[in-house]
Amino acid sequence: MAKIISFFNHKGGVGKTTLAYNVAWSLAEKGKKVLMLDGDAQANLTEIAVDNEFLDDYNQMNLFANYDSEFFLKNNVYEYFVQYIEPTFGQEIREIELFQKSDNLKLLAGSLRFAELEESVGLSMAGISALSHIPTSVYQALQKLGEGQDYIIVDLSPALSAVNQLFVMLSDYFIVPVNPSIFSRQALRNLNQIFRGWNRNVSDFEIFARKTKQLPKMLGIVCQNYRPFSRKNEQNTKSAKRFEQILDELNDFTIELADDLNGFGMAVTPKEFKEIFEKRDPYRIANIPDYNQLAMVSEKEQLPVQAITSTILTEHGLNTDYYRDKVSGFKEECDNIVGGLLNLVDK
Repeated sequence: MAKIISFFNHKGGVGKTTLAYNVAWSLAEKGKKVLMLDGDAQANLTEIAVDNEFLDDYNQMNLFANYDSEFFLKNNVYEYFVQYIEPTFGQEIREIELFQKSDNLKLLAGSLRFAELEESVGLSMAGISALSHIPTSVYQALQKLGEGQDYIIVDLSPALSAVNQLFVMLSDYFIVPVNPSIFSRQALRNLNQIFRGWNRNVSDFEIFARKTKQLPKMLGIVCQNYRPFSRKNEQNTKSAKRFEQILDELNDFTIELADDLNGFGMAVTPKEFKEIFEKRDPYRIANIPDYNQLAMVSEKEQLPVQAITSTILTEHGLNTDYYRDKVSGFKEECDNIVGGLLNLVDK
């Protein structure tokens, strides 16, 4: 059965989509069957994952304007889940075709229409009995998607929406991407009450009440835009101290969050964390370096950062020790994440 891992933070700008894409790619490179689910109505994961030859102009109304638009308009996250959330009487569930990124990596494309499901899901999560089928139906839809897959990697929007609530709670695990800022610190502090509320909301639903589905567990945080300072001058020393102070505070808040979540079964324990991520201390899974212009290269080439070769760097005028080291550092941290996720298969 596929492990469902969501990447979620209600704060935007933390590199959530890039991280989800790179982790999914790395798992696939390790020989695992991986499905990426673009659960953000802005479809950013779809934009960066679908090759240029399959994409033409991005269209605000239709997601994809010209090339193969029929495929993407009929085969996307909205068209799949609407059948389970707002079923039509007597109509059979239509099979959805997935975009094949590589031999082991598939994508359920995003759609701007995905936001249209918010009202139905919201009423369901509020306890409206006529829509009480939705959590179980969506869980069944996810299980069907996971047939033949080892992992489903879910990229969610930075919002406290009912759709996000449902997908996080139906996951097996979730990771919180952050960046070293006071706003990420604030967001982490808010997550405690948010997840407590979400836990209360789903506790009466059949799949949770009957223990058909266990609560998801937070694995930890991934710190993006990590910038260790190496040059010794006064300004860098001050910046480095402030940077490390924020990181320490993020760690402290994450440990507090995990401790609280453990009270109702929504986080791995420190012991479990060390068993999963052997080289890390709870609960910081990885430090992803600030990769500067590599983000632009990754987007243009439709490749994850760790797949950027020296040849590609040369084409973009970036084949220097600095950028080769950036790619290498990114790959090392991504491998640390993936190494831990591979340990989840037996759990």
